[in-house]
Amino acid sequence: MPAEGKNRPPLLGRHTKTPGKLHTIPGLLRGRIFDGRFEEQGETYPFTFVPTTASLDDHRLVLRGRIAVTSPQHGIRFVDGVEARLVATQGGVGTSPARRQLLTGTVQTSQIATSEQKMEQEKGPETDLQPGLHAFDSPKFDELGRPIVESTGPLGFVGALYFRLSPLDGQALGVPLDMSRVQLNGRLAPTDDLGRDLQVTLSDVVAALYGDPRDERAANEQVQNLNRLLKS
Repeated sequence: MPAEGKNRPPLLGRHTKTPGKLHTIPGLLRGRIFDGRFEEQGETYPFTFVPTTASLDDHRLVLRGRIAVTSPQHGIRFVDGVEARLVATQGGVGTSPARRQLLTGTVQTSQIATSEQKMEQEKGPETDLQPGLHAFDSPKFDELGRPIVESTGPLGFVGALYFRLSPLDGQALGVPLDMSRVQLNGRLAPTDDLGRDLQVTLSDVVAALYGDPRDERAANEQVQNLNRLLKS
């Protein structure tokens, strides 16, 4: 009598493991390069995204360039022609970039005040009840009732850009993950002149695309400026 299960067909894929998915990668703008890293199974994978061209597609900003990933096992691997489509933005908080202030004809007092003027600014009005208690102006609001602060209106700027990347082959990049739908979270906090110029231009592109009304002409002009910066 044959042993039980002798003629049973083999179980296919019993030991096949579906690779996990990589959903987001965070990058910081340095010059014209988004630089960051992500981790998987205790291994660190540094990466860069270097945009070389910018365009508009269906009222969306699209950057195209090279993605490079450094794998602990395989070293640096890269792929060209990666598309990064802008899907969302986040405004920056704090003092507006200096170049944006110059473009709007506004300069923050804190950037031009002398040491004596700063001391005067720090002093409270003569009517203060005690040192450290200052009288502040009443807040101002826009036509929609939103408070006007130093990061709104003409001095508003972009602090983060969220891009959807075109499908990537994780195996080809030396990454044991499914990279078919990855979002690049690009933070803009530049410390160099090129990065500052890019932040201002990207802010103008976003303002033109998402303003009410949308200004396609201004958006196209700023994309041309963006392409000049990416080639510098």
